[in-house]
Formats: sequence, structure tokens, C-alpha cells
Amino acid sequence: MDDRDDLAAQIAAYPVPPGQVACWWLGGSGFVLKSPGGTQVYIDPYLSDSVQAIFGQGRAFPTPIAPEQARPDVLIVTHWHEDHLDPGTIPLIARHSSHCRFVMPPTAMSRALGWGVARDRIQSLTAGESLIVEGIRIAHVPARHESGIPGWEVPDAMGVVITMEGIRIYHTGDTEYDGRLRGLQAEPPDVMMVCVNGTGGNMNPHEAALLAWQIDVGTVIPMHHLLWANMGDAATRDPALLADTYGRLGGRGALIIPQVAVPIVLGREH
Repeated sequence: MDDRDDLAAQIAAYPVPPGQVACWWLGGSGFVLKSPGGTQVYIDPYLSDSVQAIFGQGRAFPTPIAPEQARPDVLIVTHWHEDHLDPGTIPLIARHSSHCRFVMPPTAMSRALGWGVARDRIQSLTAGESLIVEGIRIAHVPARHESGIPGWEVPDAMGVVITMEGIRIYHTGDTEYDGRLRGLQAEPPDVMMVCVNGTGGNMNPHEAALLAWQIDVGTVIPMHHLLWANMGDAATRDPALLADTYGRLGGRGALIIPQVAVPIVLGREH
């Protein structure tokens, strides 16, 4: 058993207290969420090195879970870019986790179908929609992700609010700062997983801190940093910058800087 198999086994065995949700960061924008009943939700798992073959850009660290060892009950993809809808991960999970249900926007769905994922295993999610899969509520949140690369436009990129155990977890997906997101302050999330890398159509740490302060989230978890090798500071922004700006703004939420493969236990904060 290698370390990647070990993490999959650790997640399966990890006891989650009632009324809480455990999560593990996979690097980039990838997370695993686990309920007390054992339901596993994967978000944007990039568990291969496929971007190396496409763009010549390698990973900064080994994949924390081998795709064939992952056992999600639900897998959410926020948009079709390969570090979110991974051609080296999705087909393998579909093959080895035959019970897994997939949720993604339409342009991602078309690609997954082309890779052989069965149509009845995928549910598309678009603006204004929400759905319940395996007892988990998943609601669409707008995202404005303009990567600036011709041919890689993603007009249906999305964020999601996932409700498990009554805990509202907002995953921004890839997005720039957008005034529409301030609408979340009407029902503030307990947790916000927010992109901070500041390039390729994503918020930088200061914009992420501003959004977290404006919508008054309970817990802030930076993401989409520490994924690529040899990209420089611009693509691996230090999440401590978010902490500094958030503190200066008077942010009231807890700030958790995640470590790859280290469990975090989340609870209700409002």
C-alpha cells in the first residue's frame, strides 16, 4: 500500500462526530468532504499529472490519492478545465466507483460523456438551480472565470454551496471577484473555500479576504495555491496575505490554512 492508498483508507476509516463534517484538501481546489454517516463528496479532484501533457506544467507534489482508490459517493466539478475536470481522474473514478454520482455544468458534462461516463450518472447544474444527491444539497453559485486563454473559455463555470449536517459549505470554484457573490450575505455560509492564486481568472488573497468579510462567513479556507511546480509567487500566492487583509478588515471568521491530506473538522458557525 503506497501513501496514496493510505489516505483513501484513512478517509474511509475516519470517525466524523454527529453534526460535523470532516474535510481533506487535495491541493489546488480539490477537497474531500465526509459526513458522520460516511458519505464522501469530492470536489474538483485533480489526482493525475494530465496538465503536464497538455501545457507542460507539472505538479508541485505527488497526487495524494490514486484515482482508482478514490471512493466518492458524489463528485462535483465546478468547470471543465483539466485541473478540475481531470481526464486522468474522472474516467478512473467512474470505472472503480460504480456507485458515484457526478454533478457538473453542461460543458463539463459533455466532456465526461465523451470519456465514457454513463449519462444516468451525471446531473448538470446551471444558474438558479439546486439539487439533492445522496442526501446532500448542492446549490449553484455564480462564478466569473476568465482565464484569458483562447479556446479555454468557460461561461458556465460555477461555485457551489453544499449543505451537509446543516453546515453550509461554499466552494467558490475558480472565479474573479464578482459583485453578485455579495448576495450570499443574505444567508452567510458557515464555511468558504476560496481561490487565492490571483492568476488565470481567479481572486487574489486580498479580493478573497474582501469577499469573506463582506458575506460574513464563519470559517475561511484558502485554496488553489500550492499546486503547480515552478510557477513563481504569482500562481502560488501565500495565504498569509489573505489572513493579514482579512484581519485588517475586521473579519470575524476563523481562518484555517489547509495542509494537503490533513483532516479538518467543520461545524456550524452561525
